[in-house]
Amino acid sequence: MTYFLGLTGGIASGKSTVAALFKEQGIPVIDADQVAHQVLATDKSVQAQLQATFGEAVVKNGQVDRAVLGQQVFGNPEALDQLNAITGPAILTAIKQQMQAADAPLVVLDVPLLYEQHYEQYCDGVAVVYVERKTQLQRLMARNQLTVEQANARIDSQSDLAAKKARADFVIDNQGTPAMLRQRVLALLQQLCHNK
Repeated sequence: MTYFLGLTGGIASGKSTVAALFKEQGIPVIDADQVAHQVLATDKSVQAQLQATFGEAVVKNGQVDRAVLGQQVFGNPEALDQLNAITGPAILTAIKQQMQAADAPLVVLDVPLLYEQHYEQYCDGVAVVYVERKTQLQRLMARNQLTVEQANARIDSQSDLAAKKARADFVIDNQGTPAMLRQRVLALLQQLCHNK
């Protein structure tokens, strides 16, 4: 019986680093962003629906032009809802196929919008990578060369990380050094393997 651990966080919280640490330990990771890229690249039905909704220009040479699509949906909640309504079911189907094919005692489901898209219902437990707002802001500014205003706007456009933390079964604190984060991930792995 496979234990599916949902993994989420906020922008610049360190979720991708945590996913990489799980992979390093031999734990399979299903990356929802990668699945979404595959769906956009290969699902002709999704591409046709995107063209019908957002115009012919969103697909060029059989590929979704993510820049053109992004321009149409960024800052437009209605367009974003339309995009999610088109792509969501295909992405979920592809993720479920990977989950069914999984052959490991523990599999991590890496989903940035896990709670927002209600993916927690497919997980046995959820881990949130958590940092204080101040730390998140500093890391985002440094990583993306953003101003305070730009970084705050990006953080504010996402669900509140503290609210995700409150809902999670496990909290991976990423306030400290990379070595401390590694220790916390290894401790969680030990806890999960021990409880199985």
